[in-house]
Amino acid sequence: GPVPYLAFASMSSSSVTDLAGRALAWAAFDPNRTTAKYVIDLVERVKSGDDEEAKATLLALFPDDISRRIGFGTAGLRSAMKPGPLHMNDLVIVQATQGLARHVQVVWKQHKSSGEGSRRKDDKPLAVVGFDHRCEPELGLSSRRFAMLTKLVFLEAGFDCILLNSLKDFVHTPLVAFATLDLKAMVGVMVTASHNPKQDNGYKVYWNDGVQIRPPIDADIASSIVAEENLSPWTDYGTMLDKLREESPRDDLCYGLSDKKATVELANVYY
Repeated sequence: GPVPYLAFASMSSSSVTDLAGRALAWAAFDPNRTTAKYVIDLVERVKSGDDEEAKATLLALFPDDISRRIGFGTAGLRSAMKPGPLHMNDLVIVQATQGLARHVQVVWKQHKSSGEGSRRKDDKPLAVVGFDHRCEPELGLSSRRFAMLTKLVFLEAGFDCILLNSLKDFVHTPLVAFATLDLKAMVGVMVTASHNPKQDNGYKVYWNDGVQIRPPIDADIASSIVAEENLSPWTDYGTMLDKLREESPRDDLCYGLSDKKATVELANVYY
């Protein structure tokens, strides 16, 4: 299928060099109906005439330099919650997790073949995911939704995955690092922007030693994220979330994806 406009300077097709084309290509792959509609509405405003404000907004989200996208480093990802390749949104989270999962699988297979650090006798790598309370309600973006998508991607990649979720409905960052180590997970992800402004969000990655990633691991993950097969969603994650929501009790804000019992047990050990 077509690769969404994302990261390749080599992609100079007319659909990508054209602002509306870039934006619509993004929206077509976006698992979030609210942000996709926001982008499509901006495109309609631009196409209908001389709406300079809409054009400026769209250009800021989808710049002419198509090699630009949110950077992944030792701090993971961090940006404002908005659509487009420069910001924190459902599609960026899916791409990052697909790339992360594929890289972790390579390392896990190496560990398994050398007998080093494998988790119990399991035939699947384990990932741990946590989230804070941040949200951008007008665009339907939140740490919780990002964390749920992260778990769906890990499951799709063939991992076991524990989504931490306390009675307060979020967890403190150190619990993800602790759980990653305690459960002998290969990787941990915490969706948080710590002390950054409230419109921001972030995606912190912990390695199997429970420590935030460091060079050269960050660069290996970054190059896996922008591999073509990881930039296109492997499946329709948005529809998967919609189905889970329909099947879940109204008060279950994680649609059956979270592991509250495991969270309580880990918190008791940790605290």
